[in-house]
Amino acid sequence: MTNLIRAISILFLTLFGHSALASNCAVPENADALVDEIAASVNATRRANGESTLRINRRLGRAAAAHACDMMEHDFFDHQGTDGSTVLVRVENTGYRQCLVGENLAWGYPESARIIREWMQSAGHREIMLHPRIEEFGIGISQGENGPYWVMVVAKRC
Repeated sequence: MTNLIRAISILFLTLFGHSALASNCAVPENADALVDEIAASVNATRRANGESTLRINRRLGRAAAAHACDMMEHDFFDHQGTDGSTVLVRVENTGYRQCLVGENLAWGYPESARIIREWMQSAGHREIMLHPRIEEFGIGISQGENGPYWVMVVAKRC
């Protein structure tokens, strides 16, 4: 049983980073599957629009998870964190050296497919998701009382 708990803790830290574990952040039980669904959908959408696929990056995932947890814990929905941080600051705080960074947010949608559809119907979100220069991304999900908070951080490393 101890090995199972250790394995789950390592997996959680890999996906969501220390900030989510150290907080009161509630993560959906099926978070791994949801991240996989978003990743597959983002890359399928990029391929369908003539863009290269993206790699998942753990540091970007930590930045995304930290912001998803911040929004859930403080009951707000905004690109600026409660500490005044922007996506650029949150990404730099993970040690990721970026030349280009962007962020998409969603709240309340229980299924990942709908999020992709909504982002594609919004010019700004679509531009971030399909930007030709981005190469990597991370997903953060936290479970609020009225639905999940979703954060996708995209970037190009310098």
